[in-house]
Amino acid sequence: MTVSVGGALDEILHPASADFRSLPDLIGGLMDRLADRTPLRGGALWLQDMGTLVLAQDRAGGRVCWTADGDPNEAAADPEAVVVPITYADAPVGEMRLVLDRAPDGAAPEAPILHDVARQCGYLAKRYEVRRWAERRFGRPLMMVGMSPALRELDAFLEQAAHSALPVLLTGEFGTEKAPLAAAIHGCGPRRDGPFVQVNGADPAGTPADWFARAAGGTLFLSGVDEMTPALQGQIVQHMPSQLGQWLDAPGGWTLSAAGAGSGMSGGMEGPRVIASTTADLRRLAEDGRFSRPLLAELDFLCATVPPLRDRPADIEPLVLAALERHGGRADETRTDELIALCKAHSWPENLFELERVIARLAVMTGGRPIRHGDVRRHAPWMVGGAMPADPGAAAHPAGHAEAAPVVPPASSPADHWVRCALTRDQGALTRLHGGLRKALMFLGERFADPITLDELSRQAHVSPSHLSYLFRTELQTSFKGLLGRIRIHKARELLAADRRLPITEVAMSVGYGDLSHFEKSFRRLVGESPREYRRNLAEPAARG
Repeated sequence: MTVSVGGALDEILHPASADFRSLPDLIGGLMDRLADRTPLRGGALWLQDMGTLVLAQDRAGGRVCWTADGDPNEAAADPEAVVVPITYADAPVGEMRLVLDRAPDGAAPEAPILHDVARQCGYLAKRYEVRRWAERRFGRPLMMVGMSPALRELDAFLEQAAHSALPVLLTGEFGTEKAPLAAAIHGCGPRRDGPFVQVNGADPAGTPADWFARAAGGTLFLSGVDEMTPALQGQIVQHMPSQLGQWLDAPGGWTLSAAGAGSGMSGGMEGPRVIASTTADLRRLAEDGRFSRPLLAELDFLCATVPPLRDRPADIEPLVLAALERHGGRADETRTDELIALCKAHSWPENLFELERVIARLAVMTGGRPIRHGDVRRHAPWMVGGAMPADPGAAAHPAGHAEAAPVVPPASSPADHWVRCALTRDQGALTRLHGGLRKALMFLGERFADPITLDELSRQAHVSPSHLSYLFRTELQTSFKGLLGRIRIHKARELLAADRRLPITEVAMSVGYGDLSHFEKSFRRLVGESPREYRRNLAEPAARG
């Protein structure tokens, strides 16, 4: 059996990522899938803090599986065993000893996938180590969940960045895992026993002098550095030793070693490492004169972007299952295909923060029974978009009842995220866009009910119509008319839900439609049902409650 490394790694990792409760469960599931895709006839895996798993037949003599029961010495003694080390940051943390079938011509099999799997085992072991450390340190078991390619890239970044003393800049939308990643960088590095001081950029307590003093010998985490005032940005610079020689004295008394690390003060205290997070593009803000160029230059050394959930569909299911477990529901009893389909279709504009709130609400309000389409419609109606469950009584099924076929609502689009950004004037997200496109979205969010043409919008954005059209396609993956239509229908749904007696004709006119027929066709295309059906279906769960 031949294995394609690129695709096979995803096939092995993604199904295994749901087995998140413990490291042995996760590694065991991963190795089970490896055994299905490579010519293994025996083997053992040893990992620090976990012990040993052995490849053996199940008791019925059927398929082989990885189990904690068995004799690891059998694989170790086989002279044909392939030894694959498991390392993290160049340090050994485990080992795989695998016995593979030879090819018909007697040649030893080539299995490059084994080294990729070993690397992932090292990353997973470190995630669980950080989880235990964070629970002791912060009282919260912080851990990145999922195995999408984007999250695996963050694992690789963490492995290298943790052992450096250089500043780190983490960029990501509101609600992404920037704070857990910052804590992991601290917890995986040589300063893990030192202080970890987090400062809220929007409402900081104390002064930069206090922050640097409290974080001495550890890490200073500037959370939301883009929200700090210009005065604070200037004060931070006064307390950071310059990695670039922007100033030759030593602000705050810190000095730099030849390697660029803070080597301490006259009193023997080691200077803090600085990690900063931002939801905005700091380079663009600096170009516009809205962020300190000297501070950005000192922060912009080791950089990572935490991707939004809409770009990580493979991570949605393990994140949902982990949230269910955190909030008192057993994932194997409450998870349904309907719930996972709805979660994968949603764009999650507030990312992990929104997912955590929604799943916590569903776990509590459903009382431990399977979470179905009707439950989501009742407790998180914005996720459903008007699609009805196949069985209107699905929400009332007891735990032991067979599941209905999963119902998938009209697919969410990345454009839905920009609809919310335009209507809420989300500066954190909008500042990442081209300046002309940002002005266009703010205008659409405010004047969506007016008759707007591309020419008029381009004048508001101070760019040509052709260039504005290009920006919509390349940065938002939609057209100007497509986004305007989604904004209008989004507002129409809000009006229909807020006032059940408001005539539908008036709703259509309020959001910019002069033709009722055009409004109803647009509504059905984007929502999946007519405005009347949408309003009626909103009322039904309340009537049943």
